Amino acid sequence: MKTATLLACCTTALLSGAPSTLAQKAQPPAAWGPARVDVPAAFQVPLPIVPTLSPVLSTPDADYYEMTMQVGQKEIIPGKMTTIWGFNGLFPGPTIKAQRGRAVIVRQTNYLPVSTVVHLHGGHTPRKSDGLPFDLIGPGATNYYEYPNIQDGATLWYHDHSIDTTGRNVYMGLAGFYVISDPAEEKLGLPTGDADVALVIQDRLFNSDGSLNYPLTDNTIFAGVFGDTLLVNGAIQPYFEVARRKMRFRILNGSNARIYRLALSNNQPLLQIASDGGLLAAPVSRQAITVGPGERIEVVIDFSAYPLGTSIVLKNQNTAAPSIPDIMRFDVVYEANDRSRIPRRLNRNLGPVTKLSPEIHRNFTLEPTSVNGRVVWSINQKLYDPITVDVKPRLNTTESWTFQNNSGQAHPMHIHNIQWRILDINGLAPAPGDDGWKDTFMVPGGGRVTVIGTFINHLGLYVTHCHNLEHEDHAMMFNFEVVR
Repeated sequence: MKTATLLACCTTALLSGAPSTLAQKAQPPAAWGPARVDVPAAFQVPLPIVPTLSPVLSTPDADYYEMTMQVGQKEIIPGKMTTIWGFNGLFPGPTIKAQRGRAVIVRQTNYLPVSTVVHLHGGHTPRKSDGLPFDLIGPGATNYYEYPNIQDGATLWYHDHSIDTTGRNVYMGLAGFYVISDPAEEKLGLPTGDADVALVIQDRLFNSDGSLNYPLTDNTIFAGVFGDTLLVNGAIQPYFEVARRKMRFRILNGSNARIYRLALSNNQPLLQIASDGGLLAAPVSRQAITVGPGERIEVVIDFSAYPLGTSIVLKNQNTAAPSIPDIMRFDVVYEANDRSRIPRRLNRNLGPVTKLSPEIHRNFTLEPTSVNGRVVWSINQKLYDPITVDVKPRLNTTESWTFQNNSGQAHPMHIHNIQWRILDINGLAPAPGDDGWKDTFMVPGGGRVTVIGTFINHLGLYVTHCHNLEHEDHAMMFNFEVVR
């Protein structure tokens, strides 16, 4: 790593110890102390359904959208207005619904007082539309992103990816769903329409006036920012009235650092049907599912098994402080006809991962390092340098990458551009449900994960980083370039 380059291009605040402007305005609370504002008890507000954005123009080959990044106001704490930064001023941003093989072009205009950039997380996109952290959109400026959608149907999400400030900007609200539909998937008979619901889980800290508190300190730079208030689709621990039928839930961990372990309060299993990059080979019944920052899962819950009046809580079994055990509540309140089904085979193109063979293998270590007395996280004992290319995979080659975690803290590693399969976790095959297409992988403390993927279609520069956003912002990232 070139220190001069780092000082000039990246993590200036990290090296100088200077807090961000937002952190200066929002004084950090006592370490992991109680909420600084009275928040309502759980299950007092209904679940908001994230609105779908309509295209401004559709042609035979593409849909065109216009979005803005702007300041908005939202009542999250009853009786108080919270300033957010949102796509179209919304928190979370509107959902884009795309179709496999049909392009989406988005015109993004930045009306915020800070520079931004938009990354389609999980998208197989050309380099110019990937949203690299230094491809910034300045205040008042516009950029166009083109997404070809040449990939399986899946639950993706778009979010800010600005160098050094992704954590702050996402915390303020710059994130939304991007759902790709697939003709092959539509033939399966899975729950659709009102029975197909997206849920983004996030944790936040609030000041006494209802404003968001983003405490950037040595402690949070090392551990990540953990909130003491839990939101689903921007509402505090909501309830959701459901019918006695099967429901499909697309669940995104949109938190900066918190890892969730999802389970139902009645001890019934969750039926997982998809992971980050699309449908699993077959449905998997799981008692609990761990979801790290940036990861997505899709589950089906069959409420027809419960009488009217039943309430079931989606729980978080991860007790990391500050512990938040209750996420949201499902209330079974009405009858409905249900013609949906869950076939025994979901994705016939997803074969055994053991049949994949890498042409090249690479190793990466994850560990803490010290910069001017501040402990931060590194990859291969280096911090991010925007002008250095660390890895050059060749187009149409298959590689395996091993991430060795030399620390006690788990790291959700995210690789841009392509989807991967997990070969092993600590030498063991991944559990069913973790063996599908993935772009974000939890590397356990003291452990290792090996993944395999093929670099297809797109040439150019991309990044790999930890999706604990405070780790990412403080240089736990590297460049790779797909070459011929």
